Amino acid sequence: MEPQGVPTRAERYRQIVAVLAKHGLVAAGAALTKSDGSDRAQSRGEQMRLACEELGTTFIKLGQILSTRADLLPPEYREELVKLQDSVPPVETALIEAEIVNELGDTTLKLFENFERTPMASASIGQVHRATLLDGRDVVVKVQKPGVAALAERDLEILNQLAGSGEEYFPDLRGYDVQGLVEEFGDILRAELDYTREARNIVQFRKFFADDDGYVFPEVIWENSTGRVLTLTRVAGEKADGETMLPAPLREPAAQRVARFVLEPALVHGLFHADPHPGNIMIQPDGRIGVVDFGMVVRLSDDTRRRLGDVFMSMEKSDAQRLSDRLIDLAPPLRPIDRNALTRQLERLLERYMSASLGQVQMGTALSEMLEIVREFGLRLPAALAMFFKMVAMSEGMILEIAPDCSITDFLKPIARKVGLARLAPEEWAERAKDSAMDAAELSIELPRRADRVLADIERGNLRVWARLEDLEPMLNRLEVMVERANATMLAAACIVGITVLLAVYRPHGTQAVVAWVFWAAIVICVLWISRTVWATFIKRRQKKLSA
Repeated sequence: MEPQGVPTRAERYRQIVAVLAKHGLVAAGAALTKSDGSDRAQSRGEQMRLACEELGTTFIKLGQILSTRADLLPPEYREELVKLQDSVPPVETALIEAEIVNELGDTTLKLFENFERTPMASASIGQVHRATLLDGRDVVVKVQKPGVAALAERDLEILNQLAGSGEEYFPDLRGYDVQGLVEEFGDILRAELDYTREARNIVQFRKFFADDDGYVFPEVIWENSTGRVLTLTRVAGEKADGETMLPAPLREPAAQRVARFVLEPALVHGLFHADPHPGNIMIQPDGRIGVVDFGMVVRLSDDTRRRLGDVFMSMEKSDAQRLSDRLIDLAPPLRPIDRNALTRQLERLLERYMSASLGQVQMGTALSEMLEIVREFGLRLPAALAMFFKMVAMSEGMILEIAPDCSITDFLKPIARKVGLARLAPEEWAERAKDSAMDAAELSIELPRRADRVLADIERGNLRVWARLEDLEPMLNRLEVMVERANATMLAAACIVGITVLLAVYRPHGTQAVVAWVFWAAIVICVLWISRTVWATFIKRRQKKLSA
């Protein structure tokens, strides 16, 4: 049974394809990964933004994620996608109240002392209303709009199908693992649709900063919260931007708190708030920082977190070789790359931005240019890392507006060193040694069985070894074209000689004329086959040139 108000799969598929065709994105797909800085490229980016807005929740979120991917998209596209707004007209309050009844089992009249029917905010996924609990506490109630989750799942299914066929029609996309990108996006979107996960994120961040009273986080009202309804105590404050009325002596401490909030959870605990804009980070009159909206919180593995610390330490020391090694570790290349060329590019980047002390560096600009280099060399950053780098750039701009003399790198330097030194701590060594010992023990148990299987395959002649030498592939392609040309040339020459001989010595009469027609038919077939070979060679070369 289809969810009420949600189009069927066929209907939604037609809607998506129609909108993509309407905005010319089918024709622009082949040029998506190329940047020429032209007005035409800017127009393609604008059409992509308009298409995302027209298609709704899933595609708005997809566009917002892509706007952070300097490793995937040229600037013209990102500059347009960053304009995507997640603020949409609210749905009727009666529908929101019905959703609350479905989730919490009671009406707003019985759950709250007061529930404001006019929403304070409306996004593509949910709608937020002010309310007062029965015990008098001021809260906000975030309610997921009806049908959003079902439509998102339908869209993700269609996106997976389009991703599977997109590489066939657009050769430029083959090096970008489009299927993997869609799966990553699906994980991010499903996490944002689960309000229970957002509640757990809030609890986690409250624990991270439990020893610092400079932060204010909402409290989760668990009895009034589910996977689609989230009730939180209200956090007030001014937007963390240049217009704040905070007194001058409190500005620098407030900026340092913002820097600590965005960096320490990521580099120490492997968890970060991926949307730290001024609407989500607010300044209290006493200089404390209030943080709301933990729907987009991203996790980093322990290994990724440690390598990120190495990236920043490499930048501080202007060590281009080590930086290139760490980037390749973090973003495995999808095609063979020239490590020396990558290192030279990074050397030039470090010379431009790291000649001064780290505290005077515009880290956001340096990271943006580094991601451009990553895209140029075809390195494939995981979505979490791309969002982390974007988050750092966003936070730096906010910090500079609060306190122009303060920089995010003032806190980045000690935290990066802290992460690096933590790898040498005895407890870290003990934990890693324990993991290695477990792996070694498992391997020692499994090794005889695996070796027996390999030897048995060798004895039966079933062992096959597949190898592919990437550097030889262009040479083999050129050799194939040369052989095809030689075949066509020899056949053409043979036909010409044969026709000449026939016309000179063979003039059939009577019934022998039938033999002549057979010869002529054979000649026509040879000419057609030669033409086909030449045309196939031309088409193959053209396709290779387009995909290069």
